[in-house]
Amino acid sequence: MNTRVLIVLALIIAGIAGWFFQQQGEVAPPVSMETTDVDYEATDIKAVQTNEKGETEYELTAESLTHNPETNLDEMSGITMNWEPSAEQRYRIEAGSAAISQQTGELSLSGGFSLVSEGNKSAPDIEPIKVTGSTLKGNTKSGQVYSEEPVKIEQGMNRFEASSMKANLETGEYEFGQVAVAFTPAERQDKALF
Repeated sequence: MNTRVLIVLALIIAGIAGWFFQQQGEVAPPVSMETTDVDYEATDIKAVQTNEKGETEYELTAESLTHNPETNLDEMSGITMNWEPSAEQRYRIEAGSAAISQQTGELSLSGGFSLVSEGNKSAPDIEPIKVTGSTLKGNTKSGQVYSEEPVKIEQGMNRFEASSMKANLETGEYEFGQVAVAFTPAERQDKALF
């Protein structure tokens, strides 16, 4: 083949390719690389926290975990925590989101929480207590938790609401503020006494 024909054919192909590329417009917006507030991220978390003696403090599962270096908190969503603050007490905590400091043990739950005692080993006949509310704060090292917002409490057939709550999970002692109970007395029956 003649070189002139090849050069013309190459120029035609280059022209068509240039036209095609020009018709495509912008390829994509430029990628911006910004610094983030995150050290690390993970999903489908299953973790165990131990104390200095190597004993398990709590077991935790979460949908996702993000560590924020500015606050030094582990921020999680969709958590379930099995917490055994003492040899006598065991609790199950579920929450929409949580922030935990591994160094201090500070804990903050939000997005709704459920705290259920899974029984007292020394008194197995006592019904478990279930506390639900919107936020819960506490410390995993001291075993203390509190909520300054309204909570609902269930224990067996007993149900009541309170404006606030404090609990020592190591001993199983609870304090409730401004308790509201709905009491339905038995229906009155008029009977002659004599």
